[in-house]
Parts: sequence; structure tokens; C-alpha cells
Amino acid sequence: MRAWAILLGGLVVWAAHFFALYSIASILPGRPEARWLVLAATVPAILADGLIVWRAAARTGATDQLHRSIGQISAVGAALSLIAVIWQALPALLT
Repeated sequence: MRAWAILLGGLVVWAAHFFALYSIASILPGRPEARWLVLAATVPAILADGLIVWRAAARTGATDQLHRSIGQISAVGAALSLIAVIWQALPALLT
């Protein structure tokens, strides 16, 4: 069960961030408070993805092939999640 949590951690962060931003945009469309809420949802998501990438990178040096593969796959998933989180937040923060 822990391996699945490690593998899907980045994608769970991205999904939670997506739903948070979608909710903010639905409840407060075009309001200035929405920017602060988007920022408040984005910073923890970026930190969580960074933590997952850091922890997964530590697993890539494992001697066991399975643990090394889990580390590599989770690092790639969290890196993609990091890109998606930033990509989703930029329009709200730049306008």
C-alpha cells in the first residue's frame, strides 16, 4: 500500500490542486480575493511536490530494482505534477 502512495503522490497533489482552483474560480470569479486563495493553494502544492521529488530521488539509489523503479516513476510523476500545478496557477496569478 505504501508503494502506491509513493507512486501516486504527485498525481494526488495535482488533482487536489486542480479541484481547489476550480472551486475558487467557480465561487469567486474575477474577484481579487481569488488570487490570494490561488496562491494559498499553490504554495503548499509546490512544496508537497518538491518533497515527493526529493524523497523519490533518495529511493533511486536503492539496490533493489523494484524500489529503484518506484523511486524513478514517482519522481517523474511528481515532476509532471509540479509543472501542472504551476501551469494551472499562472493564469490566475498573472492577470
